[in-house]
Amino acid sequence: MKNLTQFGEDLRLHLFRLQASLDNINGLFVGAAIANDAELAARLEGMHALMKEFSARAAELRETLRAGVERETALVPETLSNWIAKRQTAQLHARADMIEQLAGVAAELATLSAVEAERITISAIIARRQAVAVQVQRDL
Repeated sequence: MKNLTQFGEDLRLHLFRLQASLDNINGLFVGAAIANDAELAARLEGMHALMKEFSARAAELRETLRAGVERETALVPETLSNWIAKRQTAQLHARADMIEQLAGVAAELATLSAVEAERITISAIIARRQAVAVQVQRDL
């Protein structure tokens, strides 16, 4: 049970970060959204540097996830049944550890993707505002 408790705590941290990113995106469209383009541009600029760092990490996470999923799907059901029948707990725990790590990787990747979605959403808002501003000037 200790392993599950630690797994839950590790996963919860990723999920809190993911929720914060999703809340940031939602906040762009509700209530007192960022009032002007200058504030949005400043926020976007701060995110660009962060995304360079995140991009490399996301690529690494995607590869880890891909390799892990391949390992898990390559495990034939008979092997798993054999481990259970022979009470080979070391192999069963190793498999559980690997799957827990993959869950953490997937949650971290989701968080990085949400931050990227936030950056792209801000870019879209700025682009739309620019298009509307030009259209309004043209229509005057």
